[in-house]
Amino acid sequence: MILAVDLGSTTFKAGVFDDVPALRGSGSRPLRYRYGPGGCVELEAEEVTSAFRHAIRAAIDEANVPPEAIHALAVTSQAQTFTVVDPAGRAKMPFISWQDTRAQETCRALQGEPALRDFGEHASFGDMLAVLEICQLKHLQTTQPGALAPEDRVFSLPTYLVHRCTGAVATDDNLAAMSGLYSLALEDWWPAALEVCRIRREQLPKVVPVGSVAAHTGRGSRGLGLPEGIPVVLAGNDQTAGAFGAELHEKGSLLITLGTAQVAYACTQEISAPDPALIRGPYPGGRGYRMAADSCGGNVINWARGILPRCETDSAFFARVDSAEPGCRGLVFDAELPAGEGAWRNVAFHHAPAEFARSVVEGLVRRMADMVRRLDVDRSAAKILVAGGGSRSATWVKLLADVLGTPLTVTEADPLSGAARMALASDLRGTD
Repeated sequence: MILAVDLGSTTFKAGVFDDVPALRGSGSRPLRYRYGPGGCVELEAEEVTSAFRHAIRAAIDEANVPPEAIHALAVTSQAQTFTVVDPAGRAKMPFISWQDTRAQETCRALQGEPALRDFGEHASFGDMLAVLEICQLKHLQTTQPGALAPEDRVFSLPTYLVHRCTGAVATDDNLAAMSGLYSLALEDWWPAALEVCRIRREQLPKVVPVGSVAAHTGRGSRGLGLPEGIPVVLAGNDQTAGAFGAELHEKGSLLITLGTAQVAYACTQEISAPDPALIRGPYPGGRGYRMAADSCGGNVINWARGILPRCETDSAFFARVDSAEPGCRGLVFDAELPAGEGAWRNVAFHHAPAEFARSVVEGLVRRMADMVRRLDVDRSAAKILVAGGGSRSATWVKLLADVLGTPLTVTEADPLSGAARMALASDLRGTD
């Protein structure tokens, strides 16, 4: 049995899988964030530990298997959420979420930092467009001098929990490359980034290849109801785990995710060259990935449902969409997130609510089509898979297929299943 855990942004989920892998039992626990002034989004360390423990125990209980039946733990995670720990591994502060925006000004300042001028050559991101861990660390050092003492260490979310289970301090290269502190070119922590943040290499985890064993459980796993000595596999970010679960590497496919955000993801034979418009990084088996992501997705549809008449449910909203003619008689909707702005253009008195609804979906479809084009995948040769909550809408999928000019195959891209598959594919003997 494989126990897989997805450290998601809203919920921690766990699943027990057999060797097929088929799900035998699952559990979850929503996260309770603390929101503060200036864009503060934090998670208390006890909340993190409690959610992890609760999800795992619920999954094992539902699977109705003895803990001794679990022979591996696989962990996939949100990226860039971290804390500072003391030499004993105790968190000195809450986890700073990747959603935290307090470091925006620091991020803008770092974009002009001479030492980081070749940032795109090293990191997953072609440009420092998001508030990455490197920005948060620099901001922390600037605004709270002494918050990171020389003997302290920086733990990402999975590093912290794996340390609790194993005593080891590790991360995988897939997640490390998304921090802005790791160099894909050097395959190690990036000295220039560490110097800018005034941290030493010894304050960061060891880095292992994504999909490999980082350590084995120790006494700390007893509180989770897990046996000692089982291997812990690090399964990268949730998009990569989901892609692995969809077997993207075997099918030569492109994966489109229609979720709260929209993502287009392709597996490559090796890590791609940097591109300011794309995200790249390691994929299991020595491969690479490239990905385009857009914060506009199901969240925009949820907003539209709330303001348009008779659109209270998904089915009601998409019934409205179906009743409008293509092109919405010239009505166009454009959204811009994370600015939180959107606007309809060419509004006329003859436009009805159905056209307002359809124009929102057509706008999202245009954005996804642009992302697919950026990935430069041969659509005539590749099978295009579509997953996520939006894939349950036949209307949304059909509109996208029409714009892309190719059929789409609805699939599951579950990060838990992908993490379990990585564990099954890895050498579970591993090393600590």
